[in-house]
Amino acid sequence: MKKPVIAALCCLLALGTATVAFAEEPTPTPAPELVELSPEETAPQFYPDSISWQEDGGQLLVVKQYNVPYDTAVADLTESGMQWGGSDYTLWGVTQSVEGGVTEEKEVTQDFELSVRSADAETARNDVKESVAYDDEYGFSGSLTLQDITIGETLQADSTYMATAHYAGTVTRTEAGTVHYTLLYAPVSVPVVAAAAESGITPALLIMGIACALLFIAVLLIITHLLRKEPSHAAGPAKPTTAPKVYVPSGDIVLGGRNEDDDEENL
Repeated sequence: MKKPVIAALCCLLALGTATVAFAEEPTPTPAPELVELSPEETAPQFYPDSISWQEDGGQLLVVKQYNVPYDTAVADLTESGMQWGGSDYTLWGVTQSVEGGVTEEKEVTQDFELSVRSADAETARNDVKESVAYDDEYGFSGSLTLQDITIGETLQADSTYMATAHYAGTVTRTEAGTVHYTLLYAPVSVPVVAAAAESGITPALLIMGIACALLFIAVLLIITHLLRKEPSHAAGPAKPTTAPKVYVPSGDIVLGGRNEDDDEENL
C-alpha cells in the first residue's frame, strides 16, 4: 500500500517540476503558412507586396503592405472573410503614406449669370454667394471668390436686374503618385491568452502559478502520509498469556503416573 502512494507523490512532483520548466522556456508560436487561391476563387484587384505577422496583446496580427496608385481606395484592398492559420480574420487598422505625388496649381476665372434685386453693385452682393466650389474634368479643384458684379440697366418684369458675377481663385490638383498602405488584420475571436495578457497575467505567470499549486499539494500529501504512519518502536511489549487453571478432584490425583487404587490391587 505504501509503494503506490509514494509512486503517485513522485509523479506529482515530477509534473510540477516539468510545468515550471515549460513556463521558463515557452514554445514559440509557429508561423502560419501561406495559402494560394484556387482557380475557382475570384482574384483580388491588387496583390500585397509583402505579408508578415506580429504579436500584439497575445494575438497574432497579419500585416499586408501595398503600393498602389494614388486614387486607390482602402475598400479595394480589404479582404472580406479572410482566413489565416485556420482562424477568421477581419480588418483591424490601416496606415497610409503618399510617395511621389506632385501638386499643380492654376488660376481660374468663372462667370455666372443671375438676377439681382438692386442696380447697385454693393447692394446686389447680398443676393450673390461670396464663394463657389470649383471642380473640372482635369482633376483641378478648389474654391473661387467673388470679385465683381456687372448689372444690366434694364429692369425686368419681375422687378429684378440681370447681372453677371465674376469669380476667380487658385485651384490645385495632385498628380497620380504611389500610396503605401499597411493593413492589419486581427482574429475575429480573441484567444484566452490575449484576454489574460490584457489583465496583466502572462502565460508564463499562469503556468508558474499552476506549478506552485501542484508542488504545494505534493508536499502537503507527503506530510499527511508521514503523520499517519505509526513508528515500529511505539508498540509496547506483548503481555504473557496466563494459562487457564485446571481443577482435579483430590482422589483422582495421579502421582508418578499411578493412583492409589492400583496400589491396593497389587497388594
